[in-house]
Amino acid sequence: MNSPEGATAAGTSSTNSLDSLPIEIFLMICERIDADTLVKSLMYVNKQFYDIISDNYLWKKRAMRIFNDCNVAFMLTSAYNENTFNWKQFAWHTELEDSCWSEYEAKTTTTVFSGAHFSEVDAVIIAKDGKHCMSASRDRSICLWNTMETVENLVVHKVDSHLGWVWDLEIYDDDHFLSCSWDSKVKLWNTSNFAPSSQPIHTFSTDAAVLSITSKENFVAAGLYCPKIIAFDPREPEKRLFELLNSHTRSIIDLCLIEDYYLISLSEDKTVSVWDLRTNNTVKSMYLSKGSRFPMCASYYDNILFIGDNRDCMYWLDCSHGLYNVLETVKLAKPLNDCRNYKLNCIKCTNYGSIITGGNEGVVYILTPTNPPKVIAKIVDSGSEITSIDYQNDTLVVGYVSSDVQVWKKK
Repeated sequence: MNSPEGATAAGTSSTNSLDSLPIEIFLMICERIDADTLVKSLMYVNKQFYDIISDNYLWKKRAMRIFNDCNVAFMLTSAYNENTFNWKQFAWHTELEDSCWSEYEAKTTTTVFSGAHFSEVDAVIIAKDGKHCMSASRDRSICLWNTMETVENLVVHKVDSHLGWVWDLEIYDDDHFLSCSWDSKVKLWNTSNFAPSSQPIHTFSTDAAVLSITSKENFVAAGLYCPKIIAFDPREPEKRLFELLNSHTRSIIDLCLIEDYYLISLSEDKTVSVWDLRTNNTVKSMYLSKGSRFPMCASYYDNILFIGDNRDCMYWLDCSHGLYNVLETVKLAKPLNDCRNYKLNCIKCTNYGSIITGGNEGVVYILTPTNPPKVIAKIVDSGSEITSIDYQNDTLVVGYVSSDVQVWKKK
């Protein structure tokens, strides 16, 4: 005959759950769960989970397990503080990027847009909604592509958008974008009603071919083929805010704004110049290297300006506190069995987890923001020289010399 104690024990159900576990056991479980699940789901189950998973030390330990053998760009700046650094964001981004791009064939969908442009695509950008991208070509046209469609590659094709090669594109705000051209014009377009018959909202006239543009609210800067930078206010398109005449001695290849205060210009004269928009003074002008190298492209994220040159080097500039000091010179791997000089045409960093580059090798490299860089993915699809890259809203868009535009979207 069974004892009453045995019956009681047999009828008792287990009440163990995650929130009843010792914190040490719970943390061990968290270490085995991917960061995306922790950040988007588990931490919002209850306040206890939220407090534990929000702890900076947990994420720091998780991140340093991966990056304990190399220099990480964001941890070298003068603004970096180990105790206040956003370790959760850093670890989350790095795991997301590695998980997606190391298996990009399975975890992304890709579409090649072709047939609209008949000449080299020199610029691509992704619209704020993440559902469209724009491309600009030497055939003088601009295309707006629907990246959500995989059938028939729906496109709005604006031919003769300029009277010369369209060289650069820039998102101005949620509803507008900018284009610039060898016809010496910068044009402001409406994104939502862009059509083959569209006319620009404003046209800004300059003194020479425009090679680069950057913008913020009520401010547009244009870098010219002659060594000049001209700034406009879209509210008064006929009026120039200022002209920078003495910053460089050759053409302005790229421009970027940092925290709305500093205008960075890259020139074929081999220099990088930093202009303070508040004081209208040059803060710094510098050579990044000796010899025939010159800066080609730049991308900014969290106090680091990543600059690629016309060969195979990437430079990290510390932008915190207005310093603009070179932190590292990162040597990129040259293509094997290729007698050409490798040329880095474009670089993009929009999160802590990756730097994306492309050049005349025709390969998209997804790299860690470390020195030495680790290759997360090497994407060889077109084989044509890569001219431009943008990466926003889980979407990567690439422009090619072949006139194609290719888009990868995370599943």
